Amino acid sequence: MIWLALKTMRHEKVRLAITLTGIIFSTVLTLMQVSMYLGMMGNATSIIRNTDADIWIASRNVQNFDFAYPFSEEKLNRVRAYHDVLRADRLIMTWGFLKLADGGQDQVQIIGFNPDSGVGAPWSMVYGRPEDVKGGRYMIMDKTSEKRLGELRIGTLWELGGRKFKLVGLSNGIKSFTTAPIIFTSYEQAQQFQGFIKADQTSYIVAKVRDREKVRDREKVRDIVNDLKANMKDNDIYTKDDFGFKTVMYWTIQTGIGLGYFLTASLGLIVGGAIVGQTVYVNTMEHLREYGTLKALGARNSEIYQVIFSQVGISALIGFTSGSGIILALRSGVEKAGVSLYLSPALFLSIFVIVLGTCLLSAYFSVKKIRTLDPMTVFRA
Repeated sequence: MIWLALKTMRHEKVRLAITLTGIIFSTVLTLMQVSMYLGMMGNATSIIRNTDADIWIASRNVQNFDFAYPFSEEKLNRVRAYHDVLRADRLIMTWGFLKLADGGQDQVQIIGFNPDSGVGAPWSMVYGRPEDVKGGRYMIMDKTSEKRLGELRIGTLWELGGRKFKLVGLSNGIKSFTTAPIIFTSYEQAQQFQGFIKADQTSYIVAKVRDREKVRDREKVRDIVNDLKANMKDNDIYTKDDFGFKTVMYWTIQTGIGLGYFLTASLGLIVGGAIVGQTVYVNTMEHLREYGTLKALGARNSEIYQVIFSQVGISALIGFTSGSGIILALRSGVEKAGVSLYLSPALFLSIFVIVLGTCLLSAYFSVKKIRTLDPMTVFRA
């Protein structure tokens, strides 16, 4: 039956080309939209995911990582007082303006971390070390910001928030959801950008739980979080996963971004499925006599179904492979333009299953027609 499906497809070259075009379009559009969405969510949670902490303590009703509001850092001692807390650190997330070489300004996201512990520091360094920001007005910038800020050279001075900072390190691939360049500096220097009335405030307190590798470690983290919630009612306390999920849900639902990507990806699947369904249906209608002959010779409906579904499956495989090749070829150029794409084997497999399922579903009407086909039509004029 697979041989018959292949022979039929080779005979109908024009319809095969139309079918493959629809599947390729569907694959490219769906993969592009999903990978862009996942890439943006990855940027939105990159600091959370790569900070070596199990618990995040924020101000009350925080919406996501980028919308931090300061609170008293004296609460750091309360967290450190817990026996199961191995360590706790302060972390600042704030905003500032960087003066450019042409005299203009660009808004940047500033991350202030403890250079002694390295918690919250850049994790993908291409030059320098995170601890190099210690002891003065030093900062680390990301290579991906060069297109927006200009050439980044170690040792140069930049005016950040009206003060001169020396560039002592370069990270790579660390982006924010808002596309604003990220600058890492010491906690003490970042604190001055907050404009606090008091000097003893922070954006986040992050804690590492003792013996995280032991059994029931998640339950231990949950217990500490619940205890902290009971004793720090003016703050929101999250596990790392929960805070990352909250950030993703904010950008996905409350801003409508997720709905936009979902609708566009769905449109690609619908268009691709419609093209496949139409071509397969027309092809089936034109070969009703041949299928009727097969049924008259004793072929079962299930065997004819195999022919039709084999055509669809083979077309889906060829079209998806071609579409995936296009995405991989475009990936470098798209990312150089500043758009992050998340592509993984699991994503390709998931999208293939969805595309294949859509194509098989689109062949339903063809199968339904065969099921009710009377073999006697072969002998009618």
